[in-house]
Amino acid sequence: MRTAHKCLVALFGIALLVPQIGAAQQVPTIYLYVNDFVGVLTIDEISTLDEICYELDRYNSDELAIVIVNSTQPLGIDLYASETFEVNGVGKESSDNGVMILVSTEETLWRIEVGYGLEGVLNDAKVGAIGRANLEPYLSQEDYYSGIFYTVSAIVDVLVSDADQHSGNKYPLFGYHIDWWELASAIAVFVVVAALTRGRILFWIGGVLTRGRFGGGSSGGGGARGRF
Repeated sequence: MRTAHKCLVALFGIALLVPQIGAAQQVPTIYLYVNDFVGVLTIDEISTLDEICYELDRYNSDELAIVIVNSTQPLGIDLYASETFEVNGVGKESSDNGVMILVSTEETLWRIEVGYGLEGVLNDAKVGAIGRANLEPYLSQEDYYSGIFYTVSAIVDVLVSDADQHSGNKYPLFGYHIDWWELASAIAVFVVVAALTRGRILFWIGGVLTRGRFGGGSSGGGGARGRF
């Protein structure tokens, strides 16, 4: 009888753990910085977004992840976002300074998940406004790159501006005021040069294009979501 009771308790404990284990297994492994599991972005577009995210990371250690999937089912976009964020540790471990832009193409849903360390500067209202102003108009036209590009630009501007106020830096990033389309054009030229040199130029930029893992941060549960 006592043995049967122990078995029932053990089975009940395992049953409680199954949903959590299942949730972790249903989210993808993601890398720095752009993760397009659908194929809606070109190589050049991914390279441009990767470079912007890399420069942000290099400047103030904030990590920005971009994840594009077909669907977030059966978890739903909120749980899928938080689980993906947590499992992959977006942001630095001691700072929790990560942000994740998640787009679900078949569900026509988006969510921006914010790490605990950035909730003060990227509160829910601000993140929601950024998503509605930048993601929804373009994603509704299936222009995924423009929507994500402008969203990334808006988030980076907020994060860099906040860092400048504390550090006293006159210029936020790259040593001058950012013209995002000018930056995109410059990176596009770089990609062409890389092709012409058969990739030799890639050795000049160290680890910029290295597909590393995120720094071990965690989500604070903040952010916003919407439909396009």
